[in-house]
Amino acid sequence: MKMKTLVLALGMSLAFQVASANNVRSVDNIVAVVESEVITQRELDQAVAHTRSQMPRGKQVSEQELQRQTLMQLVNQSLLVQAGRRNNIQVPDAEVEAEIARIAASRRQSVAQFEAAQARFGIDKTALRRQVRDSMIAQRVQQGQTAGEAKVSEDEINAAIARARAQGITLPQATPKTQYHAQHILIASQGERAQRLAQRLAQNAQRGADFSALARQYSQDGSAANGGDLGWLSEGETVPEFERAMRGLKPGQVSAPVHTQFGWHVIRLVEARTPNTPDARIRAGVHDAIAAQKTQAVMQGLLQQLHQNSFISIRMQ
Repeated sequence: MKMKTLVLALGMSLAFQVASANNVRSVDNIVAVVESEVITQRELDQAVAHTRSQMPRGKQVSEQELQRQTLMQLVNQSLLVQAGRRNNIQVPDAEVEAEIARIAASRRQSVAQFEAAQARFGIDKTALRRQVRDSMIAQRVQQGQTAGEAKVSEDEINAAIARARAQGITLPQATPKTQYHAQHILIASQGERAQRLAQRLAQNAQRGADFSALARQYSQDGSAANGGDLGWLSEGETVPEFERAMRGLKPGQVSAPVHTQFGWHVIRLVEARTPNTPDARIRAGVHDAIAAQKTQAVMQGLLQQLHQNSFISIRMQ
């Protein structure tokens, strides 16, 4: 669970604040209303300035077009964040701080230096943390939507390689990511009862009960018929909470219950591998290309649905 994104991605272009309607000063013109939130001219100006600062040298985009593109990114961001909140997707403060530290490190800055750089765009520390949290919520909505849909099978990779070679097309290469063969049991509910059931199943599996049999009996995921088998998963293909737990396991180990936006998971790691042969680099490159295409298609469909079912008023001339 990458499209050249319809969302302002952290690390490349920081997501910008969308204010609530009762929090806008009258001196700040509203350029768009998205359901219960508004986007102000000040926020748009901040986003445009930040986007322009990240553009490659020599790239020419008119101010009008840049404003239009940036405003649509902010609208899409707001739709995804509001969808995440409706689905009770939350990001703890500690994860926000960790993400800020990661972004700062990627720019070879301390957190204080990064905060100072954002302040030059008019973004104070409070607004920065709100923006980072919103961007992380939007990313989790994206990951949750694409986790299953963007999965790439070995057969798809084989077929794509065969077609490319038949047509004389150069195949992409990538550094192979660690891959995890995992099983899981999903209890698709958020309540205490679901948590207790997941704890009981985890304890049974940890004591030696047949994990596949437990998955077939209790899992509420489509993989239940296959004993909860998810096949091979690459880094970034699952939601963050699931991936963190999976990466912390050794082959044969079973996790404690893991809570995500989908419910409660119990995870068993079957095997992990990090292939690094020339063939593996080609397969990794083809995998990423197919996954990116699938992700883009899924996200375009999701955003189209959100646009159709949401009140959006663009007021920018």
